[in-house]
Amino acid sequence: MANPIVSRAELAIGGKPMTVKGVIQKTSLLLGLSTITGVGFFFYALMAGLSQGFITMAAFGSMFAAFGLALFITFKPHKAKTFAVPYALLEGIFLGGISLFFMRMYPSVPVTAMCATFVTAAVMLGLYRSGLVKVTEKFRSIVTSALIAIMLVYVAQWVLSLAFGSSLPFLFEGGAIAIGFSLFVIIIASFTLLLDFDNIDRGVAMGVSEDYEWLFSIGILATLVWMYIEFMRLLSYLQD
Repeated sequence: MANPIVSRAELAIGGKPMTVKGVIQKTSLLLGLSTITGVGFFFYALMAGLSQGFITMAAFGSMFAAFGLALFITFKPHKAKTFAVPYALLEGIFLGGISLFFMRMYPSVPVTAMCATFVTAAVMLGLYRSGLVKVTEKFRSIVTSALIAIMLVYVAQWVLSLAFGSSLPFLFEGGAIAIGFSLFVIIIASFTLLLDFDNIDRGVAMGVSEDYEWLFSIGILATLVWMYIEFMRLLSYLQD
């Protein structure tokens, strides 16, 4: 669920320029839609007694659809405005399904992970705004390289899981190594938020069109969803 979108955007100059306030409003809208959809799917699945197999299929089907949509937006950033809401709804279904999966095993994990996600996001925003952490080109390069490495690990895990019903040794099976890897991923996700904030500031400074507020909002939503999922994974390991 990382965010390659904002760094690859072919930013359009002209028209009414984007603002930080505009990005905040659109991010709030998309986050609200994802939350409402996720909570709705969560309780519908509970009350309707949907099987775990169906819930898993719906959740991961939505995840792959959202990932495909994000890739499309990466190469067609001017389409972000059109596909922002569908992307948020797909992420909501995924969040609802995966949260129910974890809750059935560890009831306190989803709420704790949600709180940890928003606290981490607030801390990273505070660090960025205070100037204590600066997004240099070297910092950006390191985080981007780590993102690519993590994505490759995820892809390998998906292939093994779908094709053979197994997982990468140690990294997704609990234990000290899995906990360490999950902590590393959360740290990189947190740093990715710093890249998101810096991308927004760069866009505002360049006078980018306000239509691209949707693009940056999708990026922040993608990072928060990724962080939330990884927090749930970490907390589940700690429960075990």
